Amino acid sequence: MIVNHLENLNNLCTKTGLIRSLRKFYNSLPSHKTYEVYDSTPTTFVVLSSCQDHEFSKFAQRFRELESHFYSNERIPSKHCEKNMWLVKPAAENQGRGIQMFKNNFLDLKMFLQKKLGGTFWIIQKYIERPLLYYNRKFDIRMWAVITSKQEFYIYTPGYIRTSSDTYDTESKANYVHLTNNCLQQYGNKYGIFEDGNTVSFGRFANYLEEKYPDKKINFETDLLSRMKDLMIDTYLATIDDLNPRKRQNCFELLGYDFLIDEDFRVWLIEVNTNPYLGIPNKYIDWLLPKMINDLFDIVLDPSYKPANRVAQRDVENKFELLYSKKRDINVRRPYDIPLCPGEKKQNAEVKKSEKTNEKVIVIKKAPEKSIKKKDLSKTSIIEPAVVNQISFERPERNKEQKLNSYRTQEIAKEYKTSNVLLFKSTRH
Repeated sequence: MIVNHLENLNNLCTKTGLIRSLRKFYNSLPSHKTYEVYDSTPTTFVVLSSCQDHEFSKFAQRFRELESHFYSNERIPSKHCEKNMWLVKPAAENQGRGIQMFKNNFLDLKMFLQKKLGGTFWIIQKYIERPLLYYNRKFDIRMWAVITSKQEFYIYTPGYIRTSSDTYDTESKANYVHLTNNCLQQYGNKYGIFEDGNTVSFGRFANYLEEKYPDKKINFETDLLSRMKDLMIDTYLATIDDLNPRKRQNCFELLGYDFLIDEDFRVWLIEVNTNPYLGIPNKYIDWLLPKMINDLFDIVLDPSYKPANRVAQRDVENKFELLYSKKRDINVRRPYDIPLCPGEKKQNAEVKKSEKTNEKVIVIKKAPEKSIKKKDLSKTSIIEPAVVNQISFERPERNKEQKLNSYRTQEIAKEYKTSNVLLFKSTRH
């Protein structure tokens, strides 16, 4: 029997557990004096809803510092602190549930927490105020990964970006500006207007970067995806001793990793999700998802239950890449002293080259960016700015069409006479 679950995932897949695990992990590294947890994820405080704990006192001090435009104690760049925006998240929820945003209003934030059930843990996380935008709209990145009972950790290299339905504006109170996960966006009136299912492939996104920022020479795989791999390995190593404590065999866990990229092309880890969304918002995911699950089965099922058509299945390269294996002594994590922003890396390379060749470094004034010939769809979704201190991300009721669409997976399950979400989205029946 193969079980698609590992025990004891709390330290990896809850927001409180992940930040605590990463803090401990980075502090144990020889490089901990130069590399810290908030080089990987935005500044985060794990607080009690009573607001009487030491961690909340630390947050209150940081909030007041940023309110006074004192940024020296903040690890993230000051450009992300100017509006003093914070996200408050429940510890164990996902899909955007229960998240509140507070903008430079300490009392409202404190009152919000104190109204919650006493003794519950919450996350207060610094909001990245100047993210990289996709046609003037916010986005994040979803990557799939799998952990096996053999202590092997894989990434599925094809992923996708999830876009917002509205123009990005820190003053906006629109629910669909700041959170980009599909489980929330699908309820918006503008869902699917700009991209089918608010979902974009990596190939399409890479083309956008090349057209929009030709002078930056950003390579998605080497500059962005490689950084995501580093952060994913860190999360696994931070929790490897906690996972599957009974050493059960023939089990695995499929995970969903979420990342954000800021305007300096720096990658930020947002969270790790168990039971990731496997819906089909558009044709691209409809094509990609069965391939991912077939590649997953090749890793977790085929060693024990070889399919009759195994030769045919292996005609296509498996897109799961092994990032870490304790038994095989594989760890592709890069050194911790690599610059966090691709621009810094390229600049340092140029400086080293000039020092080596004794050439003078000439600073050339940056030319204006070339405009993209494609139609700027974002112009049709301009939102009038509105001052707001608290933004609620409550999920509205679905309309009839959205409810019918959500039944698609159940219909597929009935067709293949199985309730296994992984199996009926595979081509192996």
